Amino acid sequence: MSTDDLMQYDDYLARFERIVGSILPGQYGRYKSRLVLKMTDDQYRRRLEEYEDLGRRLGDMLRSGDTIDDTLVTALRAAEIDLVLERSLFLPEFPRGE
Repeated sequence: MSTDDLMQYDDYLARFERIVGSILPGQYGRYKSRLVLKMTDDQYRRRLEEYEDLGRRLGDMLRSGDTIDDTLVTALRAAEIDLVLERSLFLPEFPRGE
């Protein structure tokens, strides 16, 4: 899955401002009970590339029938927090306890 149209830096900045708050790049805010760095454009693009690579690796595992590596899932979730994503592009969403 390509994130080109969904994950532009301007979208990240708007999402960060709406969810975390108005802070400068290089400063930290809170998201999902974790500290998150407001990244510069270069930092954001590098982290997004890492996230896409992790997603490709997960897709390869699923297609080949391999056991899903818990470390990979943890890394994907960490990247989603760093990118201030509200929904995963690669992992299923599970309903919260009812």
